[in-house]
Amino acid sequence: MLFETYRFDNLETDESQFLDGWSYFWAALGGPVYVLLRGFPRPAVVMLAISVALGATATALVIAIVGLVDNTMVNLISVIGIPLAAMALQSTIAIQIMRAALIRRGWREGY
Repeated sequence: MLFETYRFDNLETDESQFLDGWSYFWAALGGPVYVLLRGFPRPAVVMLAISVALGATATALVIAIVGLVDNTMVNLISVIGIPLAAMALQSTIAIQIMRAALIRRGWREGY
């Protein structure tokens, strides 16, 4: 499954955290801001670098396709599809970064 749900348990405080569909949605929109607001400042800096690279790559691809291809439908699909794909990739990376950070903090991945 592309957007897998994760559950983490803190054995000391008996808390649980979930990384579910809404987490992917907010990570797609916010990227490093989402990671920072969830309480992970260092991983947010890493996510910022990744988000800048993804944004630059997506922008370059859209510019290249629109500039080189003389087909309105291809251009429209690229202008919509490439940013959506970049956002989906950003959300998946952000969730994996948060997953690793939770495990480093001692949270146990639930089953």
